[in-house]
Amino acid sequence: MHDGSGRGEPTVPPAVDLSSCDHEPIHVPGAIQPHGLLFALAEGDLHTVSVSANLPDLVGIGLDAVVDRPIEATFDEVSQGRLRAVLRQTEGTAGNPIVVQFRAGGDHGLDGIVHRYGGLVLLELEPRGEESEGAHAFFRRTSGAIRRLQAARTLTDACAAAAREVRNITGFDRVKIYRFASDFSGEVIAESRDEGIESFMGLHFPPSDIPAQARALYTHNPIRMIPDIDYRPAPMVPDRHPATGLPIDLSFAVLRSVSPIHLEYMRNMGIRGTMSVSILRGDRLWGLIACHNRLPRHVGHDARQACEMVAQVLAWQIGVMEEEAVARHSLKGKAIQRRLLGDIEQLRDHRAGLIGNSEALLDLMGASGLCLYGRDAVTTIGRSPPVAAIERLVDWAIRADGAELFQTDRLQTLFPEAADYADVASGVLAVPLSRSPPRRVMLWFRPEVAQTVRWGGNPEKPVELGPNGGRLQPRKSFAAWTEESRGRAVPWQPHEIVAAVELRDLVIDVILRKAEELESVNTQLARSNEELESFAYVASHDLKEPLRHIEAFAGLLGETIRETGDARLGAMVGGIESSSRRLRNLINDLAEFSRLGRHAQPLAPAPLDDLVQEVMADLRQRIEESRATVRCDALPTVMCDRNQMRQVLQNLLSNALKYRHAARACDIRIYAPRPVDREHRDSGGDPLVRICVADNGIGFDPKYAEQVFEPFQRLHGPDEYEGSGIGLAICRKIIQRHGGTVGVETAPDQGATFWFTVPLPTGSDRTGPAGAE
Repeated sequence: MHDGSGRGEPTVPPAVDLSSCDHEPIHVPGAIQPHGLLFALAEGDLHTVSVSANLPDLVGIGLDAVVDRPIEATFDEVSQGRLRAVLRQTEGTAGNPIVVQFRAGGDHGLDGIVHRYGGLVLLELEPRGEESEGAHAFFRRTSGAIRRLQAARTLTDACAAAAREVRNITGFDRVKIYRFASDFSGEVIAESRDEGIESFMGLHFPPSDIPAQARALYTHNPIRMIPDIDYRPAPMVPDRHPATGLPIDLSFAVLRSVSPIHLEYMRNMGIRGTMSVSILRGDRLWGLIACHNRLPRHVGHDARQACEMVAQVLAWQIGVMEEEAVARHSLKGKAIQRRLLGDIEQLRDHRAGLIGNSEALLDLMGASGLCLYGRDAVTTIGRSPPVAAIERLVDWAIRADGAELFQTDRLQTLFPEAADYADVASGVLAVPLSRSPPRRVMLWFRPEVAQTVRWGGNPEKPVELGPNGGRLQPRKSFAAWTEESRGRAVPWQPHEIVAAVELRDLVIDVILRKAEELESVNTQLARSNEELESFAYVASHDLKEPLRHIEAFAGLLGETIRETGDARLGAMVGGIESSSRRLRNLINDLAEFSRLGRHAQPLAPAPLDDLVQEVMADLRQRIEESRATVRCDALPTVMCDRNQMRQVLQNLLSNALKYRHAARACDIRIYAPRPVDREHRDSGGDPLVRICVADNGIGFDPKYAEQVFEPFQRLHGPDEYEGSGIGLAICRKIIQRHGGTVGVETAPDQGATFWFTVPLPTGSDRTGPAGAE
């Protein structure tokens, strides 16, 4: 809206659109301030294409004698030589200022400043002042100021010193150091003033006081001066660029006329003369040295150049202090990383390492809480939101931002539900530990910091409508206005974000290294399992032949002993035969268990109804001998290895027949719960269906529900029930290969329901009875 000194963060009434101020064309005002002259010269032959209309008033030369005329017709030969010498230098303005004398118009010696822009050479002329005393005067003016400024050890001291030095050089009533915040609001952080002028020290000002296009000009042109805000602009004649036909761009002109809205802003502040010098950190506008005077005041080129030098030294001091702080923080972070890495390697757990170094990590980041979030586990350190709230926050941040890193110091303005835990997490810094599901994120939290902000006037009224409602006017009151600020945390600094990313990288390296170690171990285990399975199969095969000889010999010996009638020897031979049968069953089961993986077939759709009927046909004789009733409900089609699924069903049905209750008729039911209990292997897995085999047999204590699926685990003696104790282990191994799980629900004397899950076909392959799918 204006290009003057400014300031903080307002709440703007909806009827006022401040964005229009950002488009005010202050770089092409078409006029200059009348205390100097401006010549626009063609880049090639240096003929005058435009001049300020106050030329006759200052030097008594008519405009017609200058416009469209070569410089030889306007300036004397010495001045022409100085101008051409400056233009020949690669720096462009290294020789500024130059003394310029007109060919006509008396003894008007003027200080000239030259710059090139947009294909034109712009020559600005100002009356020579007392400050124009040459290099020695400039050195005396600046050297002491620079030494005193360099002696400062803190940012506060450096800014205070800069304000004092600029006031000593310029004589302004008030000189303030104004610092921009990240949202382009600002605060007066240092001040030097006459006792008779109001203090602005510590006041905040909204971003609208210095709109975007004014900040852009401050970045390109570090000096802006208004000797008298009540000046009458001197228009450029003609105000037209000869190549484009557009108004002449005066962005780099010190004499550039300023926005009338800014002039009104200064009048409302009670100021008649003003100057500002930009404080630049590289290409970034860090702040301003803003000078105010109650009466008109002109500052010559030498003094302005001295002030610009002070601003540059202050910017250098600020850079050194910031870099020292970043370096100290970086060294501190490296030490914590080394300690953290050592603890992780010793504990072999990155989460335990983070917990062990929690105090140092939180101190490094200036955070109150840390969360290591993953779908498999959530680890929190310090003060953090509830886990359910963190899950919603992570899901929202991933959807809403999608960037590599998410950070804010005002979470509740973006994520309203965060207002419930603003005292814990008004500030959030989230860095992902993985880019693909399942997502893992490291989150740092900062609490809200309640602040009392003193504004230079009510920030809710940065502007007012004019009398006719046609244009905006700056506010008239700059009295201190206090506001309580809540829901905002201390902002995350760039070096803190770098530290968080470095910690993220360390944790990722540990996770990847651990994953590689697990992969290596898994490979070795797989090889060992394969070797063990091969050994078990060969061993069981080799044991069958001597066992057949033992069984044959025991049979012949039994027949011979029975003829003699020796009961004791007959019992001994019978024990041999019984033990041989059990050993044969064990060997067969062991061989079956060992070849499960090696003889497996690819999974394919298979109707479970058909498999159950085949199993019941195989076990028909045992079912009839047990007088059992076997009921099979409608079952779905599943994805399975058909032979292995038959084996699972046969083992479970055989167990139900074997462990029937002697006091009641055996009743067995095979079914899929309705509605189907569909589970998932993982976030991208196929749906699983649960199949149950329920009986009313003897049951067992539920505390053995896991033990019964271990190999060779039996709950009864070998003489009570036949079996090797490996059948349920085979079932579990088969179901695990199918991506499912097995379990049992049971109670003593109440029967048992064994269940397993198996994948359903997807898409067009899915078939099955109504209700089962």
